[in-house]
Amino acid sequence: MSATDEAAVVAVYDRWCAAFQAVDGAAMKQLFEQGSDGLIYQSEENADPMYTWAEIDAYWSGAPEIVDRIPEWRELNRKVAVFEDTAFVYAKLQTHLEITGAKRPLIGELRVSIGLHRNSGDWKIVHYHESRHVDLAFLFE
Repeated sequence: MSATDEAAVVAVYDRWCAAFQAVDGAAMKQLFEQGSDGLIYQSEENADPMYTWAEIDAYWSGAPEIVDRIPEWRELNRKVAVFEDTAFVYAKLQTHLEITGAKRPLIGELRVSIGLHRNSGDWKIVHYHESRHVDLAFLFE
């Protein structure tokens, strides 16, 4: 993994963080390889992933109507791996999301995996998965 490639991937991740925190759908959509047939986007609130650009586009076009604000966004850890024209970013973030109309905020650690592809020199997101840890200890209490 070259330092130049890693820096370029981290720059995309940093732009992703900024777009997410600002709930900026237009900025977020620019980070994706929109023409890819291999898109996968799994948000934590949806049971199934989105596989088409039209679905992801609609999701981020509507996000500002659902998420009111994000008062906390703090990176807990991050791992980056680059293999030729493919890269992966894993991050764990402490988040606090205020959801429009919700009785309480969504607070906790968000785990994120981002897969990127380099096409014509530019790194773009082709895979995204987010989840929150579910502590199963309560099943055995």
